[in-house]
Amino acid sequence: MITTRRNVLAATGLVLGAGPARAQAYPDRAIRVIVPYAAGGADQFIRPLQARLTQALGQPIVIDSVTGGGGAIGANRVRAAAPDGYTLLFAGTGALTAVPRLQRLNYSIADFAPIANLIAIPYVLAARQGAPFTDFAGFLHAARARPEALSYGTPGVGSTPHLVAEAMAKAAGVKLLHVSYSGVATAVVGLLAGDIDLVMGAPGNIMPLVDRGVVPLAQTGARRIAVLPDLPTLREAGLAVDLVTRFGFFAPRGTDAAVLDRWSRLLLEGGGDPAYAQAMQRAFNEVELLDRTRFQGFLAAEDAATAELLAALNLAAG
Repeated sequence: MITTRRNVLAATGLVLGAGPARAQAYPDRAIRVIVPYAAGGADQFIRPLQARLTQALGQPIVIDSVTGGGGAIGANRVRAAAPDGYTLLFAGTGALTAVPRLQRLNYSIADFAPIANLIAIPYVLAARQGAPFTDFAGFLHAARARPEALSYGTPGVGSTPHLVAEAMAKAAGVKLLHVSYSGVATAVVGLLAGDIDLVMGAPGNIMPLVDRGVVPLAQTGARRIAVLPDLPTLREAGLAVDLVTRFGFFAPRGTDAAVLDRWSRLLLEGGGDPAYAQAMQRAFNEVELLDRTRFQGFLAAEDAATAELLAALNLAAG
């Protein structure tokens, strides 16, 4: 009886342990993290964690910048990859919520499993020295007095700064003239030259140029952030708007939950290191750590809000 019982328990243990055993064997080769933007951009958010992750997992972490389509090309490669934890995506949420609706793409946010969020970037509305207003209240007064007379620059129609600016204008009940540029940097050049009145961009694009004549008016996050303690939010100005771009990790749908949980734990541990927060803040980025469950909730809310805004602007692809 003892021998039989042991055999039964051993057999049962093999069956019940099959899933965890596979998870424990992971990883046994290099892991590729696709960042769907040009090198030197969002990849800088995760390079400080690269050595730590490599050590923890015992395998190389290869960061691969795959550009094109506003993030669509890189995201689609991850969508099509095997859900085995060896190809992951690190991207801004707009690549999964806005881009598929702006283009005729064969993926949606439902094709990805969120792992963890690391960064949340608000946007800054800025004017220039010599403008007829020096704060957000003055801007609103001027915009309401002259509908569509004030112009603002962004990296283009459908870009996140464009959508954020239009959400702000809608909440404020004003109409602005949108001017497309090849990027925020060229929009700032146009601002300083007097070609446009305002620019909307990430803090890292705006704040380093304050000494050159750029005047920040407000930021779009829900609260003031450590790197911009003196810059008011849109909510402080009475607008029910708080919009940020979150940057986090995703895996193809169907990836083993144990693999996702392991990555989530490692990322939250690394992102919680004060040295990481300091490195991000030096470039005007704010750490916002979200586990799988919380990240999924934020994504669902953003996806619904993005769909509504794009429909209101008649920007969704047919």
